[in-house]
Amino acid sequence: MTRMAVILLVGLLGFLGCSGSDEGTAISTGQTTPVVPFGNTDSVTPTYEWTPVQYATRYRLLVQDAIQDSTTQDSAETYLIDEWYTAGEAGCDSEDGLCMATPDTEVRGKYIWMVIACVDDNCGISSDALPFSAGKSMLTLTRFSDFGDGTVLDNNTKLMWTQNSTPVSPLKYAWAYHWCKDLTYAGYDDWHLPSLAELNSLIDRSQFNPALPPDHPFINVQLDYYWSGTYYDPNPNKIWIVSMINGVMTYTYDGAERGVWPVRWGGKIDIK
Repeated sequence: MTRMAVILLVGLLGFLGCSGSDEGTAISTGQTTPVVPFGNTDSVTPTYEWTPVQYATRYRLLVQDAIQDSTTQDSAETYLIDEWYTAGEAGCDSEDGLCMATPDTEVRGKYIWMVIACVDDNCGISSDALPFSAGKSMLTLTRFSDFGDGTVLDNNTKLMWTQNSTPVSPLKYAWAYHWCKDLTYAGYDDWHLPSLAELNSLIDRSQFNPALPPDHPFINVQLDYYWSGTYYDPNPNKIWIVSMINGVMTYTYDGAERGVWPVRWGGKIDIK
């Protein structure tokens, strides 16, 4: 009985991680993925959304001016927004949907933001930083540029998409990932399966069938779900997907067949 109790205790400590070990905390909490805002937003108090992390009890939201000198980046004094949210306050304690928060602090201009997931006081590594611009004056008047070669540039995010939103039949996730990675199209060979943030950047939830901006130039949009390249953290066999019917984001097993829409960087996103 004593030996069994020791084994159980060791297993529990291995799961929770130790506050003095970066490796342990990173494993116990995982790394989240920012979803929106991405590119440009017309709100000065945007809603920040990110993917939930299994077992996380709270999240730290950080927003920073993008033009700060690199020597002052990552300093607590430089954050315009530095707020904590419990999983319940962020609406993702069930881990079944996206976490979200809408701070009252106004942002106007160019920023970067990130999220850190924590299990109580044990925090994992920060998410990748996502750039965005806030305020209507930052929005590009002409949202999309059709280059006439089967590609379309989103001038707000600087992402280039295939104009044909369904250049291949629905595929399982692994096939979709490699199909995009191996694609050479319109003279470019650096296509990839879009992340959840990238795919979500096209969505206009005021529109239906499809949930895309009314002036979009895309063709062959399927009223179904499309793959993102973002894993659902609580289950590595599940992937986030986005519906082109109404913009709903959910997840499914990687063995399902979903739409494939390649994307590439159409130009450097200048956040300076």
